Amino acid sequence: MGENPLFLKSKVKVMEISKEMRAAVKPVCWGAIGGAIALAIIGFTWGGWVTGGHAKTLADAAVTAALVPICADKFQAVGALALSTLKAETDDRDYDDIVIKFVQKVGDRTISTSDRPFAKACGLEVMKRDKEAVAKSASK
Repeated sequence: MGENPLFLKSKVKVMEISKEMRAAVKPVCWGAIGGAIALAIIGFTWGGWVTGGHAKTLADAAVTAALVPICADKFQAVGALALSTLKAETDDRDYDDIVIKFVQKVGDRTISTSDRPFAKACGLEVMKRDKEAVAKSASK
């Protein structure tokens, strides 16, 4: 009934690709894949790229390094009782319990039993400062 005579008569070929072009596609694809692999290897090896998990570890270490001096200041500000309790501890592995007892919060970071490495680092920093102060006063 309503057939389009122009449609039936046209013999247009859509996207006809020559044999030469088809032969060139395969090496181009393999080259792109090889280049992507080489880029990833170079980027992670020499380019400084890191995974998300490693970036989080680095960020946590940087935050800890920045907050440990603040924690040590807060611990020393508590008073002589805190420092004498820390000095009485014979094993530096238990510094974290003492720091958690006397310092509950540093900045936005709440120090709890789940944050033992940070608390231990804080205790070690306090003891380092104390040893330096003793050595300085002894040299005078």
